[in-house]
Amino acid sequence: MSFKKTLSVLENLYLQKPDKLLTVYLNTDRSDPDQQGGEWKIALKNGFNRLEEYLESAPEEKERLQSIRPKVENYVYSLERELPRSFIIFASADSGIWETFELQVPVETNFYWEENPHLDQLKSLHKDYPYTGLVLLQQNQIKILTSAFGEIQSSEFMEFDLETDDWRKHEGPHHADVSMGSGGGKANQQEEFENRLKANQQRWWKSLGSILDKKAADEKWERIVLVGDKEEAAVLEESMNKEVHETIGKNLLNENEHKVVEKLLA
Repeated sequence: MSFKKTLSVLENLYLQKPDKLLTVYLNTDRSDPDQQGGEWKIALKNGFNRLEEYLESAPEEKERLQSIRPKVENYVYSLERELPRSFIIFASADSGIWETFELQVPVETNFYWEENPHLDQLKSLHKDYPYTGLVLLQQNQIKILTSAFGEIQSSEFMEFDLETDDWRKHEGPHHADVSMGSGGGKANQQEEFENRLKANQQRWWKSLGSILDKKAADEKWERIVLVGDKEEAAVLEESMNKEVHETIGKNLLNENEHKVVEKLLA
């Protein structure tokens, strides 16, 4: 289920006693100075203990909370080796609700046990880190990153093939261009290749516009950022029907994708 559909379901959710909804926001950010000793484990334990103490006078509800607790704890601990920076969890006993988010952005730890979910932090994070299409440009190559909540959802590398006169998708990891080498013949080939690139640049950026419009619709991008030469980005933007929200004049095509997202969305 997409985030928008999940959010819509949660917004319209209201449970009847004795069933209630557990909402957990758990900060597990190891870069946080206050999280260096695995403090999230104590926060997880204390969060449940406080809720159970609060429910001493409501034994049916307490029983339902206790039936959910092992599932939540097992889920979080199962990801301890590749711990995200935070978890958001919505769970119930009778109605079987189980929605989780593993995020690469921190949250403020909070536990709630109510008829409806607490969505304020989730909505705030979505506003700060919407579904974003990051289009990294460099000559006849592009990399398209889809990011949500500061995390890469998908990555795609494409290159304009001068022989077929079309954009070609590359499968597998992308590697930086390899030079044609030194020496008279190879140097001339390199120069000829670069001349052909320059002669065709306007045309291929225009042909890319419709590809990105479709990608934006398919991925449900809420924001589009072009990263690369600003003149090339301007030509590309003119050929697109979708709105470009920002252009950044940096060459980041061959950098680590996760660092690129972290740098651009900081």
